[in-house]
Parts: sequence; C-alpha cells; structure tokens
Amino acid sequence: MGDKKLSFGVKPSMKEVSPGKTAIIEIGKFEEWELVDTEWGDKYKVKVNLFSHPHPNYESLPKSGTWLDWVSKCGVAEQLFKYFWEETDEGEWVMKTFDHNAGKLFDGKWKLERFETGEYYMEPQ
Repeated sequence: MGDKKLSFGVKPSMKEVSPGKTAIIEIGKFEEWELVDTEWGDKYKVKVNLFSHPHPNYESLPKSGTWLDWVSKCGVAEQLFKYFWEETDEGEWVMKTFDHNAGKLFDGKWKLERFETGEYYMEPQ
C-alpha cells in the first residue's frame, strides 16, 4: 500500500458562527491548511483551536480549547489562506516564502466575529 494510511469517519469541523455572534480561536499550523472541494464548491480548510463559540455543541469546551478544521469560503478564511499560500501557473497551491517569521504575527487568540450581514471579521484578542 505504500505511504497511504487508512482512515475512517469524519474529522470534526467548526460550525459556522451565527450572525451577531463571536468565537475565540487560535490559528493552527499553516502547512496543514488546504483548499477542499465540497458539494458547495471550493472551501478553505484552516486548522483552529476553538476556545469559545455560541453554538450549543460547544458549551463545555476545555480551557485549553479543541482543535478543529474551519472549512469555509468566507472572505476571512480566503484572506488567511492566501496570506500563506499562492497558486502556481499549474493550478497547484504552494506555501509562500517569507523573509521573516510571518506565523508569529498570528500567535495568540483571535476574535472571529460575524456581523448581522453574514460577513466575518477577525482581530487579535
């Protein structure tokens, strides 16, 4: 079978934040992000550590958070993804090379807010 690993089931994904609500997240490893094809089109899959979220499923999150995939096509997810990744002429996504530790800019917790209009906004907590 070579390098392929067997896996079964579905990894947990973060539920969307309801309009008018916020979630607190930590941004995960950039090299683990990817563009995924879903039944609703391409979406950005970003690793996040979830500390708070208004959805009832997340009422009792551990203090250390829960690592999940945030799968979204919202503007914030796209901007985050394209900050670290770029598409080649062949249509492949590769990590950008920086002359500084770009990841350090994203250390710590971030507030992910969704406005009543449905748009997301993210800022350091």
